[in-house]
Amino acid sequence: MKSSELIGKEVIDANARVIGSVKALDLDVKKWTVNGIIVKTGFIKRLLILTGDIDKVGDKVMLKVTIDKIQRS
Repeated sequence: MKSSELIGKEVIDANARVIGSVKALDLDVKKWTVNGIIVKTGFIKRLLILTGDIDKVGDKVMLKVTIDKIQRS
């Protein structure tokens, strides 16, 4: 999947709550890997979702965890 296809997708947590949309990718340029996605959750608030917390990517990005767990970490 191209990064341009991922940007803007809606992100849904494990409790089926919409938490925001994908704003950008967090990349490790030394290892050439994707660490996670940056999700816009409000007017200016952004969250980093690690790749291990992502369950599926289709029309929407589905997470394995709830928003509460992400905010606590």
